[in-house]
Amino acid sequence: MMKKSLLTALLVPCLLAGCQVNNDQADNSMTVSLKSNNALDITPLTVNNDMKGKVAFPIKHQQQSYWLLTSEEQGILLTDEQGQTLSHFAGSTEVLDWRDNVSINGKKLGLIATINKESGQVLILGLDWQNQQFSLLNTITPSTAIETLCWYSMPQGHTALFMADEQGKVSQRIVVDGNQQRISDVVLRDFVGVPEVKSCAVDDQRDALYLVESNIGVWRYSADPEAELQRELVAVTGDFGQLKGEVTSVNVLDNGSLLVSTPEQQGVWIIDPAQAKSAGFYPLNQAQAVESAIALSSEQGLTIGLFDDETGGYYHTQLAITLYKGAAIHHIFSQVQPVAETTPVGTSGDAADDPAIWVNRQHPAQSRILATNKKRGLMVHDLQGKVLQQLDMGRVNNVDVRYGFALNGQTIDIAAASNRSNKSLSLFAIASATGEVSWLNDIPTDLDDTYGLCMYQSNNNYYVFVNDTNGRFQQYQLNNHNGKIDGTLVREFNVASQPEGCVADDNNGQLYFGEEAVGIWQVPAMPTKSMPVLIAPLSDPFVADVEGLAIYHMNKQRYLIASSQGNNSYAVFALEDNNRYLGSFQIAMDLDNMIDGVSETDGIEIVSMPLGPQFPQGLMVAQDGHNVMPSDTQNFKLVSGSVIANLIQGWIKE
Repeated sequence: MMKKSLLTALLVPCLLAGCQVNNDQADNSMTVSLKSNNALDITPLTVNNDMKGKVAFPIKHQQQSYWLLTSEEQGILLTDEQGQTLSHFAGSTEVLDWRDNVSINGKKLGLIATINKESGQVLILGLDWQNQQFSLLNTITPSTAIETLCWYSMPQGHTALFMADEQGKVSQRIVVDGNQQRISDVVLRDFVGVPEVKSCAVDDQRDALYLVESNIGVWRYSADPEAELQRELVAVTGDFGQLKGEVTSVNVLDNGSLLVSTPEQQGVWIIDPAQAKSAGFYPLNQAQAVESAIALSSEQGLTIGLFDDETGGYYHTQLAITLYKGAAIHHIFSQVQPVAETTPVGTSGDAADDPAIWVNRQHPAQSRILATNKKRGLMVHDLQGKVLQQLDMGRVNNVDVRYGFALNGQTIDIAAASNRSNKSLSLFAIASATGEVSWLNDIPTDLDDTYGLCMYQSNNNYYVFVNDTNGRFQQYQLNNHNGKIDGTLVREFNVASQPEGCVADDNNGQLYFGEEAVGIWQVPAMPTKSMPVLIAPLSDPFVADVEGLAIYHMNKQRYLIASSQGNNSYAVFALEDNNRYLGSFQIAMDLDNMIDGVSETDGIEIVSMPLGPQFPQGLMVAQDGHNVMPSDTQNFKLVSGSVIANLIQGWIKE
């Protein structure tokens, strides 16, 4: 049993590093009473001769029950409910995971992932139920030895595989392209998991990945490749938890509970990850060291397949228990796909933030995307996402553009950016013929932290709105003064908590801004004493944080789009229809063109003007907080305005 001092030494750095410990586990475990149940009788499977296996996986297809078994001597076996072999795939295997009814090349197959113990290769097998035969669909050759693997049925329809190696590295890759219904092999991300990994399992309904660290317990991660990489310890072994000894397997039940095996305790656990203190322990009669336990749910309870490492045999048992379905955590959103992405920023961590689109009136296809790297400066991209310029101006956070400013006898287009390095407004000139961007000057402010920013133009009057993380808003009027642009503070107001994103509607004279934990406010854009009005409070599925805001114009109507960072979506409001909420969409991966989806968006921008043949109804640009497929630094994704227009028109007709 692990010494308390050793587990403490591991848990304390975990907390400092940002991982979480389930509050149920963080309490002193000596005060937690063990919920133990009557012992369960186990029955040997009839195929135990010379199996040398590890996993007995109960499955059901068209109301018929079967077993999938691994064997170092015989490979993969499909047996009937009584254990009689129906089919097998030759080889030497120990671990296995399963998904049924996966569409591949026009057929519904059972899908198996396993490891060839001799070669170390990961094998992807299909089970054709028409003839009950296995076929090899793909082989993956990893660079290190894989210890365990598990399937993930993604909300986008793809089937992904997690593979955890002996060094603690986890790789997630798409193995079945759900759109094309074909075998694929696309790496989504690699990350550091746990050492001494024993088992993994995925809860598809709740997008949760569970990894077993044998001498610590069970960790939970998000299975979503676009999610922030955080982990939570949901079941602990040793002096700090109810589990004792080595933890060897985890299996997700239909209601999201976990079936966990601890050989030293000669039984299995059923653990609700949200309420670990109410875990139930089920002793197993005649069991010596159950190393793996996999369950199949039915109206009668659970059929559990067991492997006893001490006897080397397969067993099964029945547990009469009612599982109450837990709620799934993800909403079903409309999906759009990006058509391009920008070059990743040259700075790691949370760096990319806010885009603006400068429209080239002479040659719209040569328009430019201005985008902030809030650790370095301002970047300029073409409409294919290629970096054309990089201006190292400091920690510029938000950026916006306006047209036709008179300066030194010339008419220029200008951009303004909030510069957190010197608490100023950084101003830039944009050459109307080429789109080349050059720095003009900075306007100082008295804000503690120049954060969110947007511009407003009323005839020949130009304004910049800038806010502070403490809730202060300031409005500056831009003036041509002695050959440079200066700013006059013309208005100031406050909100109760942190704002950021804002957008001004020049034609209607309105400012819209987000208070991240509250919702969207509206106020006249001209400097008046009018107070902001809350027009879109947070409510499911429009959730915190409210980040980027942009307005799309179509058929003389205005549609406000808001980044809803907490669920990686974008809410759309019809401004002419009393700010009515129309719906939300997400930007999903385009597997064919190897562009990942978008998550944890900060800034967005959208224009409806045609930008050449690629963007006949404009363009939306969104910051991507997690750039994967493969993992890289942050960037921005480009979405055709045509798909946004079609989406909105569909909502209007409903």
